[in-house]
Amino acid sequence: MRSAIGVDVGGGSIRVSLFDESGNELKSQVSPTPDHLDNDSFLKILKDTIRPLAKDGIGIGVGSPGPLDNERGVLISSANMIGLKNLRIKESLTQEFSLPVWYENDANCAALGEAYFGIYKNTESQLILTLGTGVGGGFVNKGILYSGYLGNGIEIGHTTSVIGGALCGCGVHGCVESYFSTRGLLGRYKEKSNKTLENAEEFFQLVRNNDPLAKEILNFGTLALAHAVRNAVHLLNPEAVVFVGGITKSYDLFGKKLESEIRSSIFPVLNDRLKIGAGGSLSGALGAASLVFSKEKV
Repeated sequence: MRSAIGVDVGGGSIRVSLFDESGNELKSQVSPTPDHLDNDSFLKILKDTIRPLAKDGIGIGVGSPGPLDNERGVLISSANMIGLKNLRIKESLTQEFSLPVWYENDANCAALGEAYFGIYKNTESQLILTLGTGVGGGFVNKGILYSGYLGNGIEIGHTTSVIGGALCGCGVHGCVESYFSTRGLLGRYKEKSNKTLENAEEFFQLVRNNDPLAKEILNFGTLALAHAVRNAVHLLNPEAVVFVGGITKSYDLFGKKLESEIRSSIFPVLNDRLKIGAGGSLSGALGAASLVFSKEKV
């Protein structure tokens, strides 16, 4: 059975996994994403993480935050990986490993992974939201990924939630990502308490400990995210909405309210058959590997 390498590049870590065509993870490597990045140092870490698995794959699929150019395989920039500019990911990996390489927005990869192997794989269309360092989105309809021009479609994290609100890493005020993401939740907590939290786990532990400020920030962020999902549901009419990414480890703290807010605000005809839930933690890497398999079949 053939195997493909899937690479999920995030603001916190780089995960490289080898999958077979049934979606089974055979091997994996994880490296932390450094806080201070430049193109050369990032490429070295990326290659070093891929190298132990490279000999076993028929190709490499890579997903990362954008904006990017999926035709040329270039990361143009990233709000959550400041320091990377016009990074030629496809060219660099092709030269290093002599394997075909495909490159897509990380949320698009997550969408493919969920559509092919996830909890709602038998539904006709899926809207996938990645909740991590930032917020991304992907849409698969009848097995076909909608990626938009150059791969930058469904950037739901950079739709406006609060007009004139908090400054986002993209340089615009009021994005959903500024209120419901690791960067957003920690940023709003520091803004109101002058305390710096290290990671999302620390924030959600405060919520579990009934910290009033953390609960207030999570509640507002949940409403902001629900508002964005409502808009997307009315635009795309998906059969399923799936949340993936590191923050979904704490889905028990916000999932019920999030789903309730979405369902109470969309058209009843859309609500009747809409499925909503949390997906798997491997969706990004698995989706990138799925991209390899789908391209190999063309």
